[in-house]
Amino acid sequence: MKKQIIYKIHRSLIMACLFIIFGVSGCAGFNPKAVEEAPREDIILAMKIKAKLIEIEELKAAAIHVEVTNGWVVISGFVDTRSQRQLAASIAQQVANVKQVDNQIKVK
Repeated sequence: MKKQIIYKIHRSLIMACLFIIFGVSGCAGFNPKAVEEAPREDIILAMKIKAKLIEIEELKAAAIHVEVTNGWVVISGFVDTRSQRQLAASIAQQVANVKQVDNQIKVK
């Protein structure tokens, strides 16, 4: 019973973070026309990858941007260590329907 409650709280926090992140990205050069032009599958895949990145506490997923085009993923942004950079790419690669990951993340 406790595990279910913790899981629901954890999931709610992840969803809240996603909404905040995508809401903040709207303030930082969000292009609604680009979303309209992107296939729905790419948008869903980008959101799945971002959700997986948010689940990893050692990554500051808010500083990682995810773009998807026909299953080809570009991740960019900043992390603190090389291992975090590699971890982000590994997580993105493990998501279903990802064809290739271009890791453009910079280490601070």
